[in-house]
Amino acid sequence: MLTIRPVSTMQDRKQVLALYEGAADYFKLTDQNYPSRATVEEDRTARPAALPADAKHFGLILADGDPIGVLDYLIGYPDATSLFIGLLLLPVANRRQGYGRQVVTQLLAAHPDVQRVRVGVADANEAGMAFWLALGFTFVSAGQASLGNGHVLDVTILDWHRE
Repeated sequence: MLTIRPVSTMQDRKQVLALYEGAADYFKLTDQNYPSRATVEEDRTARPAALPADAKHFGLILADGDPIGVLDYLIGYPDATSLFIGLLLLPVANRRQGYGRQVVTQLLAAHPDVQRVRVGVADANEAGMAFWLALGFTFVSAGQASLGNGHVLDVTILDWHRE
């Protein structure tokens, strides 16, 4: 079983940065700058202004206590019964091992009141798109995401609904 540990200490932030560096292909694919401490801090704190701070969850994904990825999600966004996954990132070395599917399964089990899960997948991220579609997510719309650094990314919005 995987665990999610909130990022709260400087050591946690350094671990996130190391994981980001292990996924440099994702940052390049999405035309973002190489990840830095500023990237980590922005991701750790960014949330829609209308949401309370406790709606934001940014954590290290741990397997047997070892950091293997990063999860960023919001509860109650875009509406009260939804959960929005802003980032599920695994370094290249940790991909295709079932971790992503396990994270999503555990997240749904931990939030039984959530009726919908939404993700925005970078259009350039074909592997990411295939992952979410394989989990049963379906097309909602085409859109754009502002990455906070002035960069706007073309994304596809996908939803999953609890039956």
